[in-house]
Amino acid sequence: MPMARRCPFDPPEEYRGLRGADPIHRIRLPSGDYGWLVTRFADVRQVLSDARFSHRNDLIEPPVPPDPITEWVPTPPDRGTFNMMDAPDHTRYRRMLTRYFSSGRTERMADRIAEIANEQVDRLEAAGTEADLVADYAVPLAGRVICEMLGVPESEREQLQRDVDTTFCLTVDVHVAYKAILRIGEAVERIVDDRLAAAVRLGSGDAPDVLTDLAVRGDLDAEELRSITGVLVIGGMDTTANMLGLGALALLRNPEQLRLFRSGSDNGQVDELLRWLTISQWGASRRALEDVVVGAAADGTGGQPVRAGELVVLALNAANRDAAAFDDPDRLDLTRAPSGHVAFGHGAHLCIGHHLARVTLRVGWTVLFSRLPKLRVTVPDSDLRMRDEMTHYGVHELPVAFG
Repeated sequence: MPMARRCPFDPPEEYRGLRGADPIHRIRLPSGDYGWLVTRFADVRQVLSDARFSHRNDLIEPPVPPDPITEWVPTPPDRGTFNMMDAPDHTRYRRMLTRYFSSGRTERMADRIAEIANEQVDRLEAAGTEADLVADYAVPLAGRVICEMLGVPESEREQLQRDVDTTFCLTVDVHVAYKAILRIGEAVERIVDDRLAAAVRLGSGDAPDVLTDLAVRGDLDAEELRSITGVLVIGGMDTTANMLGLGALALLRNPEQLRLFRSGSDNGQVDELLRWLTISQWGASRRALEDVVVGAAADGTGGQPVRAGELVVLALNAANRDAAAFDDPDRLDLTRAPSGHVAFGHGAHLCIGHHLARVTLRVGWTVLFSRLPKLRVTVPDSDLRMRDEMTHYGVHELPVAFG
């Protein structure tokens, strides 16, 4: 899988050539088996919306070596791990959770997210006139939002954030990664036990957070609650934090686009940043359950036959730079409305937190750039440590000044 980048904001250059000359490209997986790498927007959306391609945990082999813990072994998903299931199990769990992540509900959280963002800026200013925008703003903001929404106690959050980051690193020592995974499991168990106890105390009243409400409703047992908690905490912390940091860097390096954002931010501008930056390093993977032709023309001709059992890797970042879907796709343009981008995936497994992510990003950047009008990066791009070795792309540190 291509990973090297010439520019901190562009996908690996190899994707451009593949998208034009070999958009459904044969690849060799770490196991030695062969699969397909898909780079065109239309083809990616086709696979993501086709139920003949599975997302089950026991069928999806990681496309990038090495696995930090062990060689890949097909393992059925734990009960409640809805993001690694197919229908009908995936559908059942997702229906239970959708109410908490609806557009209306997450928009009503905007004022509270702004309070958290302003508190983080207050801390920046109290500490001086320089900061690391990742560690001092992006990470705590994203972590506080998802943890407060779910009901994760403050005492668990800092270590949990560090351990989540560790598990997403491809180059981490195997023993370090294993210990991080164990600590996450132990933390999740404590969190669920705490919320189950809160549900007992509450009885039938209004629950203050998602996990307590799920416990009060009683549709899930403790094992399912633990799995769901792990999925939501891990997904909500890492992705939004990385996008907050990388998006801030992109706006600071594109002054005209920053001016447009400051003049009136909206979800369309957030979507353009999501499209342009697409932090998923190697996208999504699916396993064909039967023979399927991918990429056929409208009249049914052409396309690439994918055989039952073959793995398909979908390069979301390449698809979001496809000129067949977006005019001048390599240009960041906050005046465009990039409808249908695949930064959150597509189809049945569209990221369940996409509305929450948009609101958090919009509010987080709005507060940051309104409160700190002199904000600037203090090092050249060549001195930045990019997250090339991580599951989700971004910047490790972002040194800034604002005095």
